[in-house]
Amino acid sequence: MDLGKSDARVKKFPVELTSFDGVILPSKYEELKKQIDNLEVDERDVWICSYPKTGSTWTREMVWMIVNDCNFKGAEIPLNERSPFLEKAGLDVQDASNTNALEQIKNRKDGKERLIIKTHLPFKLLPREITSEVKKPKIIYITRNAKDTCVSYYHFLKLVSGYRSDFSEFCELFLGEKAPYSPYWNHVLPFWQMRHNPNVLFLRYEEMKSDLDGVIRRVSQFLQKPMTDEQIEVLIRHLDFDSMKKNPAVNSAALHEPLRKLHPEGRLFRKGVVGDHKTIMSLDMQKRFDEWTASNIQDTDYYSI
Repeated sequence: MDLGKSDARVKKFPVELTSFDGVILPSKYEELKKQIDNLEVDERDVWICSYPKTGSTWTREMVWMIVNDCNFKGAEIPLNERSPFLEKAGLDVQDASNTNALEQIKNRKDGKERLIIKTHLPFKLLPREITSEVKKPKIIYITRNAKDTCVSYYHFLKLVSGYRSDFSEFCELFLGEKAPYSPYWNHVLPFWQMRHNPNVLFLRYEEMKSDLDGVIRRVSQFLQKPMTDEQIEVLIRHLDFDSMKKNPAVNSAALHEPLRKLHPEGRLFRKGVVGDHKTIMSLDMQKRFDEWTASNIQDTDYYSI
């Protein structure tokens, strides 16, 4: 279903959006769907799963560093080259990188290499070997307060996809489950329900902001990659928001620089502040988000931060 035909607001995205099994994605994703469905999964790999703009880049860098014994020299290579973004080729966004994630995964140079794979796909659209539990790689899910996610996502889409509308209208799309990768709660809750599985770790952006030391220790234990206190201390400094914002290997500045001529305020790392929605979102809209959240998490044990 072409959503632009049924909702004029969706037409303000420069790409055609389509519903795939109830998930809103660019129509170009159809070209990758079969390849992803049939992807042969290596259980040594670590999958970083998230709805967009909830902390996946931060988490991805942390996990790569833990898995690779804090190899700071290796971390100078751009993150998308070190850690494939599964469905990137199907997003139809402006991106100067020619990295083909599926080829990276299928044709890894070292047969023993442990990949850190990023995806924003919900659980039901992951490779069949994962959804059927034939394979059980380590999965780390990162989520974030929905209001802050909406704000960050709005600014990001203006930068990378040329989204043409104001913030209040984007909030309506987000709440109406018509933003790319929506529905939001159908993304978060299945992973929450799997959080007790031995191969699944559920993290929150807010926890990383308030206790990065503790999160690193949890991830290290989950991945069975012991770290010394000294390594953790150095990694905390490396993962500091200001450090990440200035790090060309993770901030995608080179890829996004041409786009910033159109959107000077656009950056992958913008503020990273918990509660930033209060600076732009009206009190009425905040209330609507809170009611929407309460409605979606009722009859679950999920708690919102």
